[in-house]
This record gives sequence, C-alpha cells and structure tokens, in this order.
Amino acid sequence: MTWLLAVALALAACRPEPRSAAFFEAHPEVARRVADACRGGARRDAECQPAEAGLAARQAADRLALFKKSLR
Repeated sequence: MTWLLAVALALAACRPEPRSAAFFEAHPEVARRVADACRGGARRDAECQPAEAGLAARQAADRLALFKKSLR
C-alpha cells in the first residue's frame, strides 16, 4: 500500500506546470489549439483559462498595433 502512495506522488510530481497566459500570448497557434480543445470539451485542465487569456491579450495587442499603424 505504501508503494502505491509513493508511485502516485511520483507521478503527480512529474506533471509539468501549466503554461502561463504570457506563454500563450507569445504562441498564438498553441493557444488556439488548447483553447479549441477546451471549448470542445476534449480538455479540462489548468491550461484552459491561460490559453483563453493569452489569446485575448494577443488579439488586443494586434488591434492596438493596427490602430497605431493607421495613425501614421
């Protein structure tokens, strides 16, 4: 029984930390794949919210850049 607990803890420790919204903002293709999977129900993990936030931040930055370009 103790070995089962040890294995479970070892597996839990091997999971990588969820990627941040900043990561997803810098990698919009990855963010789209994760967000689409989350919206479709294929994923339900800690990366769903950061992927959505990263996409929103990227879209806002793109809109701001387009606005600034139009002022020139």
